[in-house]
Amino acid sequence: MNKRVVDFIFELKSSCSEKELNIRDKLKLSPAEFRGLLAMTPKSITPCSTLSKKMGLSISRGSRVIEKLLKNGYLKEEKSRDDRRVLNVQLAKKGIKTREKISDMLNECEQTILKKMSKSELENLVRSLVKINDVLISK
Repeated sequence: MNKRVVDFIFELKSSCSEKELNIRDKLKLSPAEFRGLLAMTPKSITPCSTLSKKMGLSISRGSRVIEKLLKNGYLKEEKSRDDRRVLNVQLAKKGIKTREKISDMLNECEQTILKKMSKSELENLVRSLVKINDVLISK
């Protein structure tokens, strides 16, 4: 029996989800905390509403995740100079180190893929993934 394209996509999604779970387990992060740390860049100061959007969460759910990241020392508060009602956040030292660990583990995974593909195979793969993403998003 031949596999459908969607079967390959689901297998790939499952494999990537497993890799993400392993990373989160090693670092003891929830899915939302993982997304929150990935959405931040070192030294950037981000309004909480923007971070919530980057995590794909509502502002209220995002606020709860941000509070947990603050409580656990991954983020630090930066008061807005323009509007005292706005809370901005920035990666704390612990957040920067954890973000770097996540990045290192994702880079390892990427290198595993890159080692087994030629440049043209990689270019074709990227084009195909972009196309699939565009098709699924534009539904």
